[in-house]
Amino acid sequence: MDSLAGYRYRFQPTPEELVSQYLKKKTRDPAFTFPLIRDVDIYKYHPCELPGLSSIQSDEQVWYFFSTLGKSGGRVSRKAKGGIWKITGKNHVVKAKHSNKPIGFKKTLVFYQGSNLGMQNRTNWIMHEYQYLNKDPVFTGTEVVVCRIKRLSDKRHGLEEEHIVPELVTQQLQDLHLPSSSNNLMEVRKTMPN
Repeated sequence: MDSLAGYRYRFQPTPEELVSQYLKKKTRDPAFTFPLIRDVDIYKYHPCELPGLSSIQSDEQVWYFFSTLGKSGGRVSRKAKGGIWKITGKNHVVKAKHSNKPIGFKKTLVFYQGSNLGMQNRTNWIMHEYQYLNKDPVFTGTEVVVCRIKRLSDKRHGLEEEHIVPELVTQQLQDLHLPSSSNNLMEVRKTMPN
């Protein structure tokens, strides 16, 4: 084992692997765990809080989670702390590698910050939500998904500044016993790692 010191492991599963190797098992057995994909109700958190909850601490800016879909009035609710995840584009079919049969779907979502419909701002947080196309008789009834959360670089996404949730920064400043003035928010922006 000492000969492996210094090597880094990259977890980069394909959509087919996420659905067939992990999500299928989780759908069949809710107690199934995988060390690199934690169970987290992602809708209870702002995306900037999710990296700290992940098993993977990576320079890649990509994190994986098992999560359940919350329903509100029969519809899936994707409201989260500080905003909402909005679906962009259409569903993509995930097919089995060898049989080419559909085994799941991938939805692409973007996080919009803000609570008012007219005042929401698009952020650089992207989610790929994978759903298993369930035909199993042992289905547990809970709709579990695998979420691949990615933070795009500000330059790539055409954003001029880091998107910071003011209430989260204000709370962090209060925890440090600092006043939450706009000057302090600017200092936090300057000192945050890219």
